[in-house]
Amino acid sequence: MRYAIVLGSVLALAASAHAQPPQHIVGNRIGGSSNVDARAGVITETATLTFQAPGPGPVYTIDFTARHPIGQPLVSPGVVDIVVTQHPVEDDTPEMTLRVDGDTVPLVTRLHSKRSVVATVTLAELDRITSAGVVVDRTFGAELELGPGQVRMLKATADRWLGRAR
Repeated sequence: MRYAIVLGSVLALAASAHAQPPQHIVGNRIGGSSNVDARAGVITETATLTFQAPGPGPVYTIDFTARHPIGQPLVSPGVVDIVVTQHPVEDDTPEMTLRVDGDTVPLVTRLHSKRSVVATVTLAELDRITSAGVVVDRTFGAELELGPGQVRMLKATADRWLGRAR
């Protein structure tokens, strides 16, 4: 029994010694979208940051999403959703084949779901994030560092959401 515990500990230490550090990717693209629901009087705005390492590998996005009344900034107790999504390489071109009575039926495929996680932060926390010198998210075993342009865009977006930019 004791031998098994010692062996297990040695194997665990050996595995951790050979464990690779997380991939570190600096963000390089920014984007955004907005959706107006006139019936509810609400606008949903999303700032999207994209992270892609050189060469093959997954692409990551971080979406910062806020909802507020049309024509007004977010109210002080407001919150922002942060959604981190991993887009695996194998999801770039999903394939599906359907054979009916021996004949192949052409299909146009699309992804049904993605690998993503969401967290909600207060406006005060978003303001702190956008005022930081370096912001690094660690999700799905990767470190996603916001690039300088991404930080500037996110800061401008947060200022607009908070009613500080006119």
